[in-house]
Amino acid sequence: MDPKLYLAVRTNDITTFSSLVKENEEILKQRTADSLSTPLHLASRYGCTEIVSDIVRLCPDMVSAEDKYLQTPVHEACRQDNVVILKLLLDANSSAVCKLNLDGKNACLLACSHGHLDMVKLLLNLSEMVGPVAAGFDQSCIHIAASRGHTDVVRELLNKWPELTQVRDDNGNSPLHLACERGHREIAWILLRRDPNLGLLYNDNGYTPLHLAVMNGKVSILKDFASSTPSSLNLITGEEETVFHLAVRYGWHDALEFLVHASNGTNLLHCQNRYGNTVLHLAVIGKRYKMAEFLINKTEMDINARNSEGVTALDILLQSKDSAENRQLEATFIRAGGRRSIQSVSPVASNYVSPVASSLSMSELPNQIELSEITENGNHEPYYFSPTNSGKQKKYQTKRKVENLSHFWYSQSNREKHYEMHREATVNARNTIIIVAVLIATVTFAAGISPPGGVYQEGTVKGESMVGKTTAFKVFVISNNIALFTSLSIVIVLVSIIPFRRKAHKRLLTISHKVMWVAVAFMATGYVAGIWVILPHSREMQWLSVVLLALGGGSLGTIFIGLNVMMVEHWLRKSKWKKTRKEEGVDVAADNEKESQNSDIESSYSKGYHSY
Repeated sequence: MDPKLYLAVRTNDITTFSSLVKENEEILKQRTADSLSTPLHLASRYGCTEIVSDIVRLCPDMVSAEDKYLQTPVHEACRQDNVVILKLLLDANSSAVCKLNLDGKNACLLACSHGHLDMVKLLLNLSEMVGPVAAGFDQSCIHIAASRGHTDVVRELLNKWPELTQVRDDNGNSPLHLACERGHREIAWILLRRDPNLGLLYNDNGYTPLHLAVMNGKVSILKDFASSTPSSLNLITGEEETVFHLAVRYGWHDALEFLVHASNGTNLLHCQNRYGNTVLHLAVIGKRYKMAEFLINKTEMDINARNSEGVTALDILLQSKDSAENRQLEATFIRAGGRRSIQSVSPVASNYVSPVASSLSMSELPNQIELSEITENGNHEPYYFSPTNSGKQKKYQTKRKVENLSHFWYSQSNREKHYEMHREATVNARNTIIIVAVLIATVTFAAGISPPGGVYQEGTVKGESMVGKTTAFKVFVISNNIALFTSLSIVIVLVSIIPFRRKAHKRLLTISHKVMWVAVAFMATGYVAGIWVILPHSREMQWLSVVLLALGGGSLGTIFIGLNVMMVEHWLRKSKWKKTRKEEGVDVAADNEKESQNSDIESSYSKGYHSY
């Protein structure tokens, strides 16, 4: 296109435009290089009324000319809401109003989508003369106007064609569906007032307009439905979900509160979906804890209802990841009488102990062991040690008598079983030490990289500790490093040495265990020192330092002392057992491996455990 012509149209310079056209009328056939727009496209776009009037007078067929995007000058006029230019174009060639652009939109659809009421009125007047189809009106006009919230356009279309309230789009949505989905309350109210039954229509996805309003949290629209079409609250979706299910699923707490208030006295809140889940089930599954507490505290729904899998809402909560919110909601459940599904079992069933559990308790715990008392005639009378008859046992037997009679019931099969349990326990202890050592190394490494008190962020001392010169920080660094490299040493040793004899395994385990004590002690010391660094040392806060030392040192010290006492007691029992065997003439040195296997178990069997 001639730059002079383009500039004249762009600036609405009618004098220059007229002179250019007078010199060469063919200049009107030129187009822009980028969009292939004609001068009429440009004049309609920039609102040049006089230029448009001259062009349509000289070239009326240019009204239907299409650019690169199949848009006519009529499209440009509708987009710019220029009624005068649109009237000039339609007077010259009204057939262009039906042409579709590359997006499949005609002029009427553009006017409705942009909410240009005057343009819509002009096109409606045209429809009276040439018919709605020839004027470019179809059902999509009401849909796009309702979807975009153009209330005046929707009202004008309905005044012209009231039956548009019933038309559906490709997904089965009525104008009310679209208005409710986008939250356009005034349009929804206009449609409901014309036909309240519109609220009962389902789209192809199985949703009513109210369902879409709930899914998008449009509480104001819910109020209109409750007043004009209360029966719509009872309709369920294709998934057999109520409006309550939808409010919880999409996390709209305000909508849920309104619906509970609006449906007061109905059983709708107790309904289950196709999977048997109540509203409370969905609230727990979706971690809508505030909603769950509201349902528990403010409604009368059955909080112990089960879904199709026989699971209650409390079951689902207890299966989820632990958190402060979970524990708070669990407490709310319990206060309201919430129960797990397993708690509904009858007392008889709940007291039943399965054979597996019974065998485990017999093999793993020494609290229900069958003994045989030797009577004067040599017969054996069975007796059971259990919590229920411990009082009788104290009456008939002393602890010393139990130990003296142990060899009567400790058969060879029991020996093998307990030896196997002991071997498995030592392997588990070894694995546990490795895991604990790795955890200690991880914690101390992280603490070393990010020391307490922070580091300088700039200057010549950038990256250095801000409290590096304090005694507490030095204690922290030394303790933290000792704990780190001690724990790493434990891991390296345990994964590098594979003992295949029990005594060697026990010795390795004992050494690793004691070294782990050292790592734990220094890690605790480093923690206390680190806390000491960051604590304020004013007179008012001195008590906090004392409490810190008392709690830290007292708790670990008590545990260490208690374990050492237990270990000494075990050594004494083991020495006594060895001495007894020697007095009985057993050659311990000749059967050292067997002695190693027997000593820990037999010397401590009455207790059921031993330390190392």
